Amino acid sequence: MKKSALILLMIIVTLSSLFAFSACDKDKDTANGKTVTDLLGREVTVPEKINRVICIGAGSLRLYTYVGDLSKLVGVEDVDKDGTGVGATLSIRPYKMVNKDLFNSLPSCGMGGPQGSADAEKILSLNPDIVFSLYTSDKAAMDDLQQKIGKPVVVLSYGKTEAFDENVKKSIALLGDIMNRKERANELLSFISDTENYLSSIGEGIDKSKKATVYLGCQSNYGTHGIESSSANYSIFDVSKIRNVLDEYVGKNGETFKGYQKSVDWEILKSLNPQRIVLDAGGLYILKTQLQDKDKSEILNSLSAFQNGEIYLQMPYNAYYTNLETAYADAYFDAWVQYHDIAPEKLNFDYVEKAREIYTLFLGKDCYDDVAAQMYGGFQKLDISKI
Repeated sequence: MKKSALILLMIIVTLSSLFAFSACDKDKDTANGKTVTDLLGREVTVPEKINRVICIGAGSLRLYTYVGDLSKLVGVEDVDKDGTGVGATLSIRPYKMVNKDLFNSLPSCGMGGPQGSADAEKILSLNPDIVFSLYTSDKAAMDDLQQKIGKPVVVLSYGKTEAFDENVKKSIALLGDIMNRKERANELLSFISDTENYLSSIGEGIDKSKKATVYLGCQSNYGTHGIESSSANYSIFDVSKIRNVLDEYVGKNGETFKGYQKSVDWEILKSLNPQRIVLDAGGLYILKTQLQDKDKSEILNSLSAFQNGEIYLQMPYNAYYTNLETAYADAYFDAWVQYHDIAPEKLNFDYVEKAREIYTLFLGKDCYDDVAAQMYGGFQKLDISKI
């Protein structure tokens, strides 16, 4: 009976919304709202006054926590609540860690998770004024959801190049515009711009031959992985012009690496012989098992970075999309890894203190110690014999 009533309500709201949205098309800036363009290029009319917010899809709630008023949230997907079993295998998510009491107290607006999809009935039952989504790049699907619930659905995006992608900046700016929190959005955007400019300046004028070759290992990407998981054209390295050894690989037939590599061939890794290795802490437990394998251990221990103790630990940021604050902290730490011995005068930061500053800026709380406690002690030069 309850479900039938809910379905009837959906039909009524859908019919009324058709008139509302068609009316809005005639005047993009009405007394009741304004029309914005989301990250799919959809024009969406949003109310001027928003009191009830729902965020759905991978990373949507995270972006909102950076910019929006959390008191306006009226529901959270199960993936961001404790004890639901959804997302239990995902790596650390600081936005969830900091806001767990609030998230756990709110009703469910759907399951969420990597295999999740929008739950129109649950969303409708919570009567949001607006829905921010990161579920799909399909315009028709988002238009269909918007029609079903009779509320504006605005799509955000992280883009394809992680923390420094233009779509990240556009999403933050869009949230600030819609939620009337432009000052907050601009604060974050200024930090991102200043970070890019500063880190880029570190590598200026330093000849590549003076830089140690660096390899990223155990990169988290749709789960945790071993040391063979890495990336060429890695934006967190590129921002400070770190010498990524994968960028320099050319195979016998001219093949090269582009973007994320789930499994770099072990013999290729041996031939690259990186002088320094940065490990994603999320996959360190897998590296432990690889070091117990005779053949893999032999290759790893033959590498210059292993022989000379040049192994470093960065924090995992790929978990239900990009944890931006951790990615920016990693960018500072990785710059230190590359330049601490050849250009120390350009490094005007302590990487742990910088991480504290970044967590506080984005999340309103310094949660670095909590992250470090779950990730082998945090940023460090790693003694591989003790892992």
